[in-house]
Amino acid sequence: MSINKRLKIKDLNPVSNKPYGVYSRFEEYFNLLMNAVRVVEVVSEQDNENEKPLNYEVETFLKRGLFENGAMGYDKITKQWYFVYGQGLNEYGNATSLTLVTANGKTIVRNASYEDEEDGAYKVDALPINMSMAQLIKECTDFMTNCDVAMRQNLEACKTPYIVVCKNEDLQLSFKQALQQKTLGQACIVVSEDLGDGLKAVNIGVDYLVDKFSEARDTERDVLLTKLGILTANTDKKERVQSAEVNASLGQASDYIYMLIDTFNKQCETYGIPNRMKFNGSMEDIYLQDDEDDEEDENEIVDVDVNDVEQRKEIKQ
Repeated sequence: MSINKRLKIKDLNPVSNKPYGVYSRFEEYFNLLMNAVRVVEVVSEQDNENEKPLNYEVETFLKRGLFENGAMGYDKITKQWYFVYGQGLNEYGNATSLTLVTANGKTIVRNASYEDEEDGAYKVDALPINMSMAQLIKECTDFMTNCDVAMRQNLEACKTPYIVVCKNEDLQLSFKQALQQKTLGQACIVVSEDLGDGLKAVNIGVDYLVDKFSEARDTERDVLLTKLGILTANTDKKERVQSAEVNASLGQASDYIYMLIDTFNKQCETYGIPNRMKFNGSMEDIYLQDDEDDEEDENEIVDVDVNDVEQRKEIKQ
């Protein structure tokens, strides 16, 4: 004889460590930033156009140190890049001595230089104000991870079974048979009057919020991509996106990524370091074009406003 085990409400959806397996997207977006810019070696400091690609190993080490730690050190004697730690303060608030460290722990201590010297040692900051791009990305990806966890938790909570209270234990078998008919797809289920009167439904349903969490996550993702110099489509907006909005997004994305590029290049030019950072994304390929009719340098790049593009299309039509 089988004995029906009575279940409590808390046992229907027990609290436990769910194997949600949410993957942090930090490495994904940090790799996008690493690929958004490239560093070249200037062969001749008198002619910045005479350049060649920097060794991949050196470039990866340099960019990762800049974006993770916020600064890297360069020594003109060894002509190498290092992790850098500054000590002391000069009259401008900058370090007076530098500890240059390789990835395997070798250390060099040098006096900090802030002018172009043949044997100088320099601390090159990623941004004008001390901050780390890795921290900025992690703050955004942590929020996105929380949204992913909330989506999975809400979806799991929506699986909570429907609860019906049966007042008379003798009617439980009849109710189970009615449920079985429903499972088999019966269009109409006929029950007795006693069974209908002896049932009471308990609503413990959970609101479906997966779409809300997904929208919040995607909004944060678009903001992060803009900060990495990557334009995104405004798919949430139902009406036509105005050209002014596109120009504003373009300007914002451009300002963010060139904040890194201009800061690095300004220091390298001042200190005489033979490296330059350049944009490596697709934004300029889409929104910038060569001015073929201009009598000036053939390589000069001019801005193309979205309004101009739309006007040309109207003229052609």
